[in-house]
Amino acid sequence: MNFLASSSVIVFINFIYINLLLTRKKSIKYSITAFLINYLMVVLGCILSYVLFRYYIYYKYIIYLITFSFIIYLQLVFEESFSTKLFTMLTTWLFSNVILIICSYIIGLFNFKNINLYEFPFSALRIFIQLAFIPITYFYFRRFYKEMLTLVNNKVINTISFYCIIISIFLIIQYKLYDFNTMSFQELVKSLLFVILIILSYIIIFIAIWSANKNIELEYKIKIIDTQLELQKQNYINLNKSLNDYYAFKHDIRHHLLAIKVMLDAKNYIAASEYFEKLNENEICQSVGVLCKNFTIDSILKHYVSIAAQYNIDFNVNVNIPQDIKVDNLDLSIVIGNCVENAIEACNNIANESRKFINLKAQIIGSQLVIKIKNNFNGQIKKEGNVIKTIKNGEGHGIGLSNVRKIVEKYNGYFNINYNYNEFQVSVVMNFK
Repeated sequence: MNFLASSSVIVFINFIYINLLLTRKKSIKYSITAFLINYLMVVLGCILSYVLFRYYIYYKYIIYLITFSFIIYLQLVFEESFSTKLFTMLTTWLFSNVILIICSYIIGLFNFKNINLYEFPFSALRIFIQLAFIPITYFYFRRFYKEMLTLVNNKVINTISFYCIIISIFLIIQYKLYDFNTMSFQELVKSLLFVILIILSYIIIFIAIWSANKNIELEYKIKIIDTQLELQKQNYINLNKSLNDYYAFKHDIRHHLLAIKVMLDAKNYIAASEYFEKLNENEICQSVGVLCKNFTIDSILKHYVSIAAQYNIDFNVNVNIPQDIKVDNLDLSIVIGNCVENAIEACNNIANESRKFINLKAQIIGSQLVIKIKNNFNGQIKKEGNVIKTIKNGEGHGIGLSNVRKIVEKYNGYFNINYNYNEFQVSVVMNFK
């Protein structure tokens, strides 16, 4: 009975950890109900296993298999992918059993004459340590863990989950984890070394993921800067060409006007109209004007306007961003560039010949930059857990939107995605006091 009570408390604490580390998609009432039903099923299964199989050598493996059914609760309640939920559950379970081994060592330092006297202080110490780590997890580890999950794809999660499964199997075979048991000095040394190995391996995994992400971000920013410089260079070239064309056009305009006057005086209105139409088709009359006062964003928008025109996409731009805005130009380039690029990609994936459109609006409201971009798409959304990914293939896909979110957070802003069966809208608010 004491074992069931202490184990129940540990299970509840572990699921507090899981609720902190994952994103719930159901209400609290639904989550609690699903957990209690799942918990009662596990308890009933453990009792039946005790009655039927307690004398068999594989009894403890049956217990662990029954306990593993808590994955049903995770699948029903949380948004993330199955592999992410599995990794989180195994990580929480490993953390709990690392504390169990440490508590075994600490309580084993006291020489109680009666072995039964160990059980209560052992359970109390284990529960106390796990409760003490809850606020640490909430304030310091939770955000880092969720951010890490958004940086890796399911293949990476599957790989590290496999590593967790191997360690879990080793623990199940090596230790009697469902009850307190004393250890010899050599067993304690081996256990502590194993605990250190688990902790170090997790540190290495998280550092590797963090470092890989930083490298990807650095490469991405370098690529953005190179693209930005190239677009600005092209914008300067086009601007210079437009000025030269303008001066040439200004020099020749009196000749054109004189030609039209002669045709009108001769009442040759058809010839005058045709001449005027040809004059109106002159490249200088057709060139794209200034789309934005901010030269960097103007260069980027002109680049994407030309791309949209190639794919017959109606690209409506209403952007009012000043040159001296207190937002880094690189950050602006990443936010607007990624959103527009994804919108063009989404329009290109529309199979039928229906109208394709992108509406981009950006304006300053008080001390906030508000950006809204709406486009139509084919209704297909690719998600990994609760994170929307781009449809395109290739290394680093989905990194763009992740970087947009980070930049919005940097400016204490707001990032939101809304969509229905054929329209997709991204809203961004950035504060720049």
